[in-house]
Order: sequence, then structure tokens, then C-alpha cells
Amino acid sequence: MNMAENAPETNAPETKLTPDELLTEIYSAFEPFLPPPEGTYVNCEAVRGKWNVVRELGNQITRSKQPTCQLYSEHRGVGKTTELLRLKDHLEKKKYNVVYFAVNDEDVEPNDTEYADVLFACTKHMVRSVKLAEDRNPLIDWMRDRWQSLKDLALTNLEFEKLSFEQKISQFSKITASARAVPNTRQALRKQLHDSATSLLVALNEFIEQAMVQLPEICRGIVIIVDNLDRIAENKPDGRSNFDDIFLNRSELMRGLKCHVIYTAPIQIIYSPRVTRLEDNYGKPDVLPMVMVRSLAGEANLTGLNKLKEIICRRLHHIDPQLPDYLDNYVFDSAATRQRLCLMSGGHMRVLMQMLQKSMDWIEELPITAEAAQIAIEEQRDTYRTGLTRDMWEVLAKTHLTQQFENDEESLVLLLNRCLMEYRYYDDKTQLKQWCDVHPLLEGFEQFQAVIAQLQTAEQEPASEGAEEVSNEVSE
Repeated sequence: MNMAENAPETNAPETKLTPDELLTEIYSAFEPFLPPPEGTYVNCEAVRGKWNVVRELGNQITRSKQPTCQLYSEHRGVGKTTELLRLKDHLEKKKYNVVYFAVNDEDVEPNDTEYADVLFACTKHMVRSVKLAEDRNPLIDWMRDRWQSLKDLALTNLEFEKLSFEQKISQFSKITASARAVPNTRQALRKQLHDSATSLLVALNEFIEQAMVQLPEICRGIVIIVDNLDRIAENKPDGRSNFDDIFLNRSELMRGLKCHVIYTAPIQIIYSPRVTRLEDNYGKPDVLPMVMVRSLAGEANLTGLNKLKEIICRRLHHIDPQLPDYLDNYVFDSAATRQRLCLMSGGHMRVLMQMLQKSMDWIEELPITAEAAQIAIEEQRDTYRTGLTRDMWEVLAKTHLTQQFENDEESLVLLLNRCLMEYRYYDDKTQLKQWCDVHPLLEGFEQFQAVIAQLQTAEQEPASEGAEEVSNEVSE
């Protein structure tokens, strides 16, 4: 008798990891605020209206003989950074020297950012990334000329000439970062940077020219990618917007670098009347769409759901190549549980990752059960509940019925808060279609259903009254 034939079937993969270790690895693979593990990228252009980062941003760089400057944005958490890192990899294979950095609190004060901060952040990261000899580095001379003024602000007592090259770069960065923590000092420092912005741009361009001489002959150019600028807050202390000051009023400085540049921009400025001015200065801004998990008719879009399934499988494969084979009979208790989580994410990557992790918080061992998934959905749904007023429910309901984004102030707030989701696709005639709907998580709220019923009743009443009038006329 063949014992293998009569052995009980198992749904668990053979792995060296213990069940607890495997659960930890899977949990960590779905970190919502980190780029995906290397080698797990999934191309979603089929469900993002043919949007492809190489086509949208990369071709302009590789095909232009002149420096380019582009704006790129997203609905927060959709996958912007993942796409930028894919572009970085693509450009490096094309022999470009790519300086990618995500601005952080050391670079800018998120709630008080101005154009000089952005320009200096580019300078700092360029110097760190592209090494030039000190005697050929024009930025060292620029910093030396401003060192005394920093000492006058009591930001340092170090002597510039006594520092090593690396210390000069490091100290200048530390000083400017520390200055941002003190409002009065920050204003004084910022004024100096503003007054020196033009000279800084000249020095930075000289640095780029020197770098191109030093870099290998096969290098086709330098590309700066500035990520996370979309996270800066809009301030209007004197009635003027710092968004306008950075991207519009100072566009000549922002576009003035003698290399290719991509800035991530806040979506608020793109979804505003200012977009035409942005297009005049930078070309058409690119916005990364959502993954379309539902059709215009409200039905599940299997192509989109399968893309999310592929994303999950790629990350599982990164842990253990066997795991994708056990997706719906070990990791999840069924395909229905997995599909429900994907559908309720609305095609929003970060929401999906958050719900996957929250589902795992409610289990002691795999699989992720339907009950755990539903609890995760309810908890994610609850994050929206307290922030919505009755007026907002009405905007959401009207958008759901018309499937059109009105681009008014309330709709924009709801879009930024992920309450409204925007999708795009090409129809059979290759015409671009864009439509908007409420996040699937919101449809289950009683407030939403009540407002929908009221609007539908209001639409029917005039029609009924008109029909009654016609009936009376006929009777007479």
C-alpha cells in the first residue's frame, strides 16, 4: 500500500518558518507606509486608464535634448512613491544619474514651506549624491560666503575652513534643519536663503556642469526626483498661498536647474483654477489614478481585482515562492474573503494594506477569516464616520448619483480625505473616460442611504406632479 496516497491532505505550505514567524512575515509584507519589497512591483496601467510612469514621465526625459521640469501628483496613498522608484530604476538602466529623495522634516517644515526651502533641499541632496572634489565644487564657495551670517545668527561657532569636506556639507544641513525648529531664527535664515536664491541656483547649475564633466561619458544626464512635496500644507498668512509662491510665482527658479527635475505637487493646486497656469509653466501635470475595482455601472471589475490579487501574490512570493499557491486555502479562508477586502479598498493601495494588517490583528493563526476581514472593514469604515457632516453626506450622495466630480471646495476636501474616489479608463473608441464615486466603505452608512433616498424621491416628485397634470388635462 502506498502510504502517501492515504496520507491526510494539508493546506499548509512546507516552510522552515513556524506559523507565528510566517504570520509576522506576511504582516510585514503589507506595511502601508513603506515602498513594496524589491521585485514585487505590479504594472496596473490596464486598470489605471493606461497610465504608465515610463510613458507619462520617463519618455519626456529620455527623448528631450533640453532639461525638463515636470509636476506629478496623486490621491494620497495610491502608490506614487512606488511608481517613482520604478521610474528611477528605468532611468538608471538608461544611463542617467538619478538623485531621488523624499523630503522630510530635515529638509522642510511641512506646515511652513517656501520655495527657498525646496531649492536648498535639492542642493543638499545633490551634493550628497554626486561627489565632487572640494576645489571643483562651486557650492562649497557658496556655503563659505554664507557661513559668517550663520555664525551671526548664533547657529554655530565652528570655523568653516577647519572642517573637512564631508563636515562642511553635513554641518550646513544640520544648521539649516535646526533653524527650522525656532520660528524667529527660521524667518531670519529663510530671508537669507531667499536673498541668495538666485546665486544658489547659479552655483547649483555650475555644480551640475562640473558633475557632468566628472561623471562617466556614458552618463546621459542628471535627474532630480523630489518626492513628498505633495505633503506640504497650504498656508495663507497674508492672503497669499505658499503653493502659488512655490510653484507659480517662483516657477523660473523651480525650473531653472540645468538638469531634468520631477517635483511631486499637492493635488489641491492641480484640482483648482490654477492648473492652466501650472500647465503653462511645467506642461500638463500628471496625476496617478486609482486602480479601478468597480465598473461605471457599479459592478465588480474583475481585471482590477485580479491586479490587486497579483500585488498580494507578489509580496507573498517574496516571502516564500510556495505561498501564492496557498492564497485562498491557507492565507485567506476563501477567495470571497480576499476579494471582499480588495473591493472594499476602492482600489486604494494604502487602504488595502491597512485592512490586510488589521485583519491579521484579529487572528492568532492563518488563515485570514471572513469575520476578521469584516471587522477590519468596519474599523476602517469607522475612521470616516466622525469627520463627515450632513452637508458632506449630500455631496457624496449627489456624486454617487451623477458619478461626476464637481471640483467645488467641499468635493475637493472629500477627495483629499479619500471619501471620493476618481477612476479613469479608455472606451472602445479610445476615448478617455473619467468618473467619480464614493469610497465603497461609505455606502453602508445609514446616513448615506437616507440622503440617497431623499434625493431620489425629490427627483421623482416633479415627474409625478407633471404626469398628474397631464392626466387632469386629458380628463377635462
